[in-house]
Amino acid sequence: MKRLIQSVLCLGCWIFCSGLALGQEQILSFHSEIRIQTDASMLVTETIRVRAEGQQIQRGIFRDFPTRYNDRFGNNIVVDFEMFTASRDGVLETWRVENISNGVRIYLGNADVFLQPGEYSYAISYRTNQQIGYFADHDELYWNVTGNGWAFQILQASATVTLPRNIAATDLTMEGYTGRFGASGQAYIASVQDGSASIQTTATLPGGAGLTLAMTWPKGVIVEPTAVERFSYLLVDNRGLLIALLTLLAATTYLYLAWSRVERDPQTGTIFPHYTPPKGYSPA
Repeated sequence: MKRLIQSVLCLGCWIFCSGLALGQEQILSFHSEIRIQTDASMLVTETIRVRAEGQQIQRGIFRDFPTRYNDRFGNNIVVDFEMFTASRDGVLETWRVENISNGVRIYLGNADVFLQPGEYSYAISYRTNQQIGYFADHDELYWNVTGNGWAFQILQASATVTLPRNIAATDLTMEGYTGRFGASGQAYIASVQDGSASIQTTATLPGGAGLTLAMTWPKGVIVEPTAVERFSYLLVDNRGLLIALLTLLAATTYLYLAWSRVERDPQTGTIFPHYTPPKGYSPA
């Protein structure tokens, strides 16, 4: 009898926990296909499979994409973001992009259509640039695959990065980090192949946690910006610096012109020696 009661209790707990799991909104999988172009821009397709229960996922989902951040020197960096397409279960989906404090938010879904509870697969495609780091002996992509703004747990996250040239796998590296912003968790596995590399989580990511990858390859695979181009990016992204430089240039030009007009010493004429004393003066 005691064993029967224990069995019934265990069965009840299993049914209860299963009910909770079935009723929980989750990201079942998040996969990112990243194709790096020769000009260093990136074409990205994200496939996000979710379970909706009508709680937070009612009409669709949204994805935050940062476009403004600071480099290691404190300079502002502003990257491009160009949305291409969005779909749900293979059918084109309504989408819109709105500005947020540090970037853009992509809304997927129709305001007039409520989703029935179930599983849905969303896919978004976009282009971005200025994501590559250039070092003395290699180039690097340091990329937050999932973002850290999801309120749901992510059961599995993965990414594949493909280079524009078929570089030998021995010349490629792929590492990663899992967890919340700034964390250095190692719950992942990675692999490299000729011309590409992949990474995949090995544990569930809780809400607010994400997957970040760091992939390196030899120099010369993509076109590195020139010093002039980098300086132009710096000025465009840091308008305060640009205004300060223009103000300094204008002030310097004005002061030089004013000095040339007013303060410059009078022009000296030709000096002739005199061998006799002036009239009215005797020799010393």
